[in-house]
Amino acid sequence: MKQSLLFLGLSILMGTIALFALYGYDEVSTLHAAPVEAATPETKTPFAEGCEKCHGQEPAYQEWQQAGHFHALVNLIEGPYELQTSCLSCHSAGYEVFDERVYPGHTYNVETAVNAVSCSSCHSHTSRSEHLLVKPAKHLCVTCHKMDCGCAGAGIVHQSQSEMFLGREGAGVKRMPSPHVRAMKKRCVHCHMAKEDPEVVAQHGGHTFVADFSTCSASGCHDSADNDMTVKLPQYRAEIEAKMQAVKAMLDASPNRTSQAYLDAKLNYDMVKGDSGYGLHNMPYANALLDYSLSLKSELLND
Repeated sequence: MKQSLLFLGLSILMGTIALFALYGYDEVSTLHAAPVEAATPETKTPFAEGCEKCHGQEPAYQEWQQAGHFHALVNLIEGPYELQTSCLSCHSAGYEVFDERVYPGHTYNVETAVNAVSCSSCHSHTSRSEHLLVKPAKHLCVTCHKMDCGCAGAGIVHQSQSEMFLGREGAGVKRMPSPHVRAMKKRCVHCHMAKEDPEVVAQHGGHTFVADFSTCSASGCHDSADNDMTVKLPQYRAEIEAKMQAVKAMLDASPNRTSQAYLDAKLNYDMVKGDSGYGLHNMPYANALLDYSLSLKSELLND
């Protein structure tokens, strides 16, 4: 028995040595890493994955190259906010998977990060879920698209899509979920990944994650003449932009930026701005938030 165990142990050791000799440390590490797209393909690091080696010609991979997620790490590094390592949890795949415990001497931080928001952010070959998702689709996007990360700094609303869609966390306005909450069982992917042909590289939907408003009509929900979103959305945006400008003018003119009225008005303004720039994910709630901010005009300007 002891001889058998010794022989097995020596076999494993020799196999490992052979792999290191054949591929080198970094290549062996890569073989065992989750799929991650490398921002610098030639970089020798266990954090850099080459999903394109197997999936580069597939529509999903080519669509992802058009997505905002493809530029997430660069946008973080070149962005206006103070850069913190914790920001990588949303801006770079690998932050929670690869760390000092898994790869000693290869600490994952801002200096070593090479991955954008890529394949392993959502998928894992070890997953048994549909599409190899790391968590259910309805919970996946809101992991990052929410306003409680705090990475941008205290009081800064960086993302607010989740709170806007669910109609909560604003000041002076009752909870007001979007009408789409009940209709869209898979939440974000219902619109952002809608695509006609899975075998064709799409310009919107799929892994571009670009929502196209033609989906609104195709779904049968907004296909009537008086409910045409291609007409209503420009009108809505103009209305919201006018209110946004009015609230901003009040905030800029306020003599007291520590008052509760100022903080409430600014929170609502920032929430709408942080959601596509004009609160698209919940139009009634966006209007209600800005209307409440506008109602504070006398308090803001006379404080």
